[in-house]
Amino acid sequence: MKKLLLLLIFFNLHLFATQNIKEVQIVSESWEDLTNKDGTGLYFDITRAIYEPLGIKVKIKLMPYNRSMSMVEKRQADAWLGSWVDEVAYAIYPKHYFDQDIVTAMYKKDKFPNFQGLESLKNKNVGWMRGYGYDEYLDESIVIHERNDRKSLLLSLEKDRFDFFLDDKDDMQEAINHIKFNTAKYTFLEIMKFKLYPAFRSDRRGKELKQIWDERFKILLKDGTLKKIYINNEYKELFLY
Repeated sequence: MKKLLLLLIFFNLHLFATQNIKEVQIVSESWEDLTNKDGTGLYFDITRAIYEPLGIKVKIKLMPYNRSMSMVEKRQADAWLGSWVDEVAYAIYPKHYFDQDIVTAMYKKDKFPNFQGLESLKNKNVGWMRGYGYDEYLDESIVIHERNDRKSLLLSLEKDRFDFFLDDKDDMQEAINHIKFNTAKYTFLEIMKFKLYPAFRSDRRGKELKQIWDERFKILLKDGTLKKIYINNEYKELFLY
């Protein structure tokens, strides 16, 4: 009876804490089939399943990754999607992740026939999308080249403006397919893996939304709802639990 009473108290307190949150503002880079411009996609479906059954409307805005981070830092949005845990100090992170980032190095095979991964990046010119914090995991000797879009990265690599292009494996391939980039003289090597999380604003509201994410994620994991979402989006292979 005492345990039941404590559970009821906790439920009522939690209900009181969330009753003033009517919507959650989510910002994200646009990734095909994950965060589509029309509001569909795996990541958005997961987010809606977390919050909307509680009466919290999910509001979505798409923008470059760097700007998404800035929106959360300024508390103009509640969370951005696709962050590595503790990627920045001004955001807070839940326990449960929803995907992983397989970071791949793309380079001309004749220039670096003996490439061995991270160690081989030392003192090299390396390009990636603006705002992606790969430098925190790489040797400080690298020279960083950031671009606002992947087409520019691919063309810069082609023109030898830098030596390596780093990106998520699927995003890189999507960009290659989109501009019909000829990869005959290139090779690819997976060099890092990172679990992906929503990154919440670091205040009381953000902590509450983070808590809801973890509580609801656990429930949806247990009842099979999450697995169905991955399967329905044809991303069964991303279900890592």
